[in-house]
Amino acid sequence: MDIKIKNITKEFGDGKNRIKVLDHLSLDVKSGDFVSIIGPSGAGKTTLLKYIAGFYGDKKPTRDIFMIFQDFNQLFPWRTLGENILYAIIKTNKDISKVAAAAKSHEVLDEVGLNEFYNYYPNQLSGGMKQRGALARALAVESKVLLMDEPFSSLDAENKKTAYELLLKIWRRNKLTIIFVTHDLEEAYLLSDKVLYFKDLNHKVSV
Repeated sequence: MDIKIKNITKEFGDGKNRIKVLDHLSLDVKSGDFVSIIGPSGAGKTTLLKYIAGFYGDKKPTRDIFMIFQDFNQLFPWRTLGENILYAIIKTNKDISKVAAAAKSHEVLDEVGLNEFYNYYPNQLSGGMKQRGALARALAVESKVLLMDEPFSSLDAENKKTAYELLLKIWRRNKLTIIFVTHDLEEAYLLSDKVLYFKDLNHKVSV
């Protein structure tokens, strides 16, 4: 799925406290690309992801575009991991049967290596496992675009390596479009095929 953003501007606050975060920004990402965005804090990286996801502007969130945050607590704490995935499937596909939805929930959790933790609650999972659970949920709703906001920054080196390998496998197998925000230049070059640098507000980029 292509991502096309043309000449967008985003500001926050009022009066003297008004801050321009995005200034006439344009972005063109081709379907299947893995694009990393790096740059200093406050350059508008997360705001751009939220704009693409439909949190701002006229566009509304859809199942085609899924955002994964840095925060590990993206799963409903009162539901098991399997129930979280099952809920996402049923909410986004009203016509699916309970049997098919259950089978699919096991299938996507198996793909991210978490099927044996189906009946575990989020507070029983490590940070890396929670992020894999978020990936499973994106696969469960058949998203075409993953927007990832520093998802691995809090993981240790061993868990990062596992997360990298899994993300690249899922990207290639499912032919996803990924836009990945990071402060880690090495991570950006290791994972993505294209890297953008947000230096300041006055930029227009095309990849």
